[in-house]
Amino acid sequence: MNRESLHMILRALLVVLITGITYYLIVFAIPLTYPFIIGWLIATIAEPVVRWLERRARMPRWAGVTLTLFLTVGLLITLLVVIASQIVIELTHMADLLPVYLNEVNQYLLDTFVNEENELTRMIQNIQNYMEDNPEQKSEIMNSIRDNMGVITNRGTQAITDIIAGIGTFLGNLPYYATVLVFSLLAAFFIGLDWPRLKDRILGLIPERIKTTGGMIFKDLKQGLLGFVRAQLTLITITGIIVWIGLLIMQVEYATTIALITAAIDLLPYFGVGAVLIPWAGYLFITGNIQLGVGIAILYIITLVARQMLEPKLVASNIGLNPLLTLIALFIGLKWIGVLGLIIGPVVAVVLVALHRARIFTDLWHYIRNGNPPSREG
Repeated sequence: MNRESLHMILRALLVVLITGITYYLIVFAIPLTYPFIIGWLIATIAEPVVRWLERRARMPRWAGVTLTLFLTVGLLITLLVVIASQIVIELTHMADLLPVYLNEVNQYLLDTFVNEENELTRMIQNIQNYMEDNPEQKSEIMNSIRDNMGVITNRGTQAITDIIAGIGTFLGNLPYYATVLVFSLLAAFFIGLDWPRLKDRILGLIPERIKTTGGMIFKDLKQGLLGFVRAQLTLITITGIIVWIGLLIMQVEYATTIALITAAIDLLPYFGVGAVLIPWAGYLFITGNIQLGVGIAILYIITLVARQMLEPKLVASNIGLNPLLTLIALFIGLKWIGVLGLIIGPVVAVVLVALHRARIFTDLWHYIRNGNPPSREG
């Protein structure tokens, strides 16, 4: 091995080492600094409004920052309180009707099994006769049913336990969440107050070459990540509107609350509109409300097809990725880490594309081969 090849290998190892150290530093730093990162994001979002108040309303910067943060937080809290109040009111009415629905299910099941002319009852009787004539297979079937029921019971119990534990953990952590919120808002205030001076000072410390490259990366990441959030909000809004219109057409009570809950669940990675509409349609079929059950099933299919058709296009157009690349990122993310990968996959793709546009990979390869960064002239 000649000296040039050895140096190239050493430079490659250096790049890998620096990349690994940077990754672990970021992983270590984020849990310690995320309230201030949230504050910086809030200050960055509020900055255009603050500048407008300074320029148009001749308002001091401290007053503009205070007013912007106050209005933003107040609007969000008011919106959450109004929506939560409406949901609680309608859920209370729905809870009052729940025993009625359960009684209808029980009565339907009783009528089904008592009615001797029912096809299901005859089928059950035939199965019982077969099992009496074949005691060995009866034992195997009963053991299999018992084992499967044990698995279902255990998983159901575990799911209920996890939900209760999650609610308890959330309530127990409310003081911590409130503290994080206070720190984030204070950080947003102080960063927004000194933003022009902080920006100039930070930019003054960065070399021009890194500043140019970093500016390109930051611009692409800002466009891509904000666009991804915009795309997801657009998708759940479309989901909510489709469900709401469908329920209104079918004259279903509490259509607004159900649509809001469905849209909120659709945002969760491991859930979706099916978590609401599929059990509901099943209940309607069991209770004999076939017409409404078919309507809910059709509504689920329409919502699912609309989301599958719109998601690649909306994500691609909002984050600036090619639709095919977006589809690949969605599939790789899904296969890589499951449903959560549908969110992480496009985000990783945005980061990689931003680094590519800033010629980071080209510069690294040039450094590994030649030992010096390429010239940007020409």
